[in-house]
Amino acid sequence: MGGGLDIEYRVPANGTVILAERTSGRIVATESLEEGDSFKFAPNYQGCSEVIFSMFAPANAVDTSEFPRVPTNTVFQLYFVPAKVKKE
Repeated sequence: MGGGLDIEYRVPANGTVILAERTSGRIVATESLEEGDSFKFAPNYQGCSEVIFSMFAPANAVDTSEFPRVPTNTVFQLYFVPAKVKKE
């Protein structure tokens, strides 16, 4: 992965995807998915802009229509944690 804020990842098995911002240590999003499903995170996708705004906009910002400036040292990391397989 590299560049931009559009992230899409197809999970190889049932499990949980965790998106974190490394510099601040903040968890940005988590989602439990089934094998073959996709995790998506992008400024124009299902409320993601609100998350980005809350992380990077100035504390006194009121205009949510203008996308905040994301610092150049921002590093997003995507983790996948497979679900435990039940033994029979």
